[in-house]
Amino acid sequence: MDRAATGVRGLDDVLHGGFPFPGVVLIAGEPGAGKTTLCMQTLFEGARRGESGLYITAISEPVDQIHKYMAGYRFYDRSLVEEGLIKFLDISSLLLKEEHEGGGAKAALDFATDFIRKSGVKRVVIDSITPFSFTFAEPQGYRRFLHELFTMLKAMETLTLLVAEFSPDETTNPENYMADGVVFLYLQKTEVPDIYKPAIQIRKMKGTEHTKDILRLGFTREGLRIL
Repeated sequence: MDRAATGVRGLDDVLHGGFPFPGVVLIAGEPGAGKTTLCMQTLFEGARRGESGLYITAISEPVDQIHKYMAGYRFYDRSLVEEGLIKFLDISSLLLKEEHEGGGAKAALDFATDFIRKSGVKRVVIDSITPFSFTFAEPQGYRRFLHELFTMLKAMETLTLLVAEFSPDETTNPENYMADGVVFLYLQKTEVPDIYKPAIQIRKMKGTEHTKDILRLGFTREGLRIL
């Protein structure tokens, strides 16, 4: 099985070389747990290896703010953006279209997949997938949408990281069942009051032996790393 290195020290060792490629991996967790950082670190690792990447923002942080926040990490290399190895795409306006059920999600999907196909990127981040679910009144419609999205992304031979805004306790979301991999990021409360420490857990990764232990995660100038 081909692998896509994440650039996160310790995580590639746990995954025996990185995320399975092609594939769709869910990156879920609480606010501030490091979801966007992990995804951006993986995009830049791919760009340094010559694999172009695309960051799709869907009713999330504006692109200029993402650049501002990531600039403090050493993995962030503005020249890779200027050279076009990492591209950014905002689909928020399409997603917010008031149409029939799921109309905005389907319009955003068509636009994004057409962009991916034409640009030939190999690594994709969708931040986040959660707003897509809000455009569907029935869970069956959203599940069909996810099936179409995942099938198209894998057919285009990409590694796709889907950011999801829910906690590790929410296990019935369809994304958990349909993704090839599920990674949860935590802010664990410690014995000291009001002190929380970041952690990571690989709940699922098809085709890969891995621990399901909750591992301590560190935020450093180099980016995220497993301690």
